Amino acid sequence: MNNNLISTFAVLKQVKKPLKLISLKIPNIKDDQVLVKIKFTYICGSQINEIDGKKGKDKYLPHLLGHESSGIIVRIGRKIKKLKENDRVILSWIKKRKKDPKNPSYKDLKGNTINSGPISTFSKYTIVGENRVYKVPKKIPLDIAALFGCAIPTGFGIIFNHIKKLNKNTLIGIYGCGGVGLMSLIALKTLGFNNIYTVDKNKNNLNLAKKFGCDQNYFIQNIKKEEFKLKFNKVNAVNIEMSGNKEVMALAIDNLPKNGTCILSGNVKKGVKIKIDPYDLIFGKKIIGFAGTNLSLEKNISSYSKMIQKIDIKKIRSLFKIYKLTSINQAVKDFKSGKVLRPLIKL
Repeated sequence: MNNNLISTFAVLKQVKKPLKLISLKIPNIKDDQVLVKIKFTYICGSQINEIDGKKGKDKYLPHLLGHESSGIIVRIGRKIKKLKENDRVILSWIKKRKKDPKNPSYKDLKGNTINSGPISTFSKYTIVGENRVYKVPKKIPLDIAALFGCAIPTGFGIIFNHIKKLNKNTLIGIYGCGGVGLMSLIALKTLGFNNIYTVDKNKNNLNLAKKFGCDQNYFIQNIKKEEFKLKFNKVNAVNIEMSGNKEVMALAIDNLPKNGTCILSGNVKKGVKIKIDPYDLIFGKKIIGFAGTNLSLEKNISSYSKMIQKIDIKKIRSLFKIYKLTSINQAVKDFKSGKVLRPLIKL
């Protein structure tokens, strides 16, 4: 199938530098791939870490970015059976239990190769294997559907995997109220948990948390200097750390009773060290890591959809700000500064 398409992509050519908008030729799709016209794509913390070089040496430069998107299928490969043209779909970093096809090979107008992983979404068109594509649930608009690519399954997944079956009076602390943290808050409130507090250095994020039903919040302007310690009276407690800040991680671990559990899930730079008192671990405190690699969006998308539909869509839309692709570097800047909770690129 010859596409004969050219599309503008946001390309990471150098770490710690603005993304470059480059016209790329869309290659022909393979039998196990689909061509998607992207409508919405979010920027999440993982992309910021890539742009800032916090994931270690980047040997794939120049390369494409993006993994949280929604759009419409334009063409399908011959082996695609469960998807069809004009389907509304979600593109996600979370893959099904199949093997990914070979990554698409994009070239600029001079014939230079621009590398791509299994999924990229910072463009009007993209090629992706069926393994990363999910049909949008009924009644979910496409701007909200794009959140199913990352923020919703990650935020909800932590709750479904580790907290859902606990007593609803369990004290839950959310350390870092970004997009994923607020999705965890939404999941907790929808499931009936009623003893939740949030911690963040961004007052706007804490105000949003209050809007979504947080019972108490704590503003920490400078985590290194601030003394913040909760007092516990033999309560069951779980802290979820989502900031990726090592001081906040240490705080989330420290702010637990003896039998408490801390779930670490924030995007942290590789090689970062935090101090932990082994005495606490010996006497019952637990630390769990959650990267989302064992998530099954295919299995849980219906449950997640029902939960999201219980929330006022205007409240969900208050979490993001819309930008054009041509303003993606401004979106990145606003995201990093905390001015915007989650930038949404509309294509």
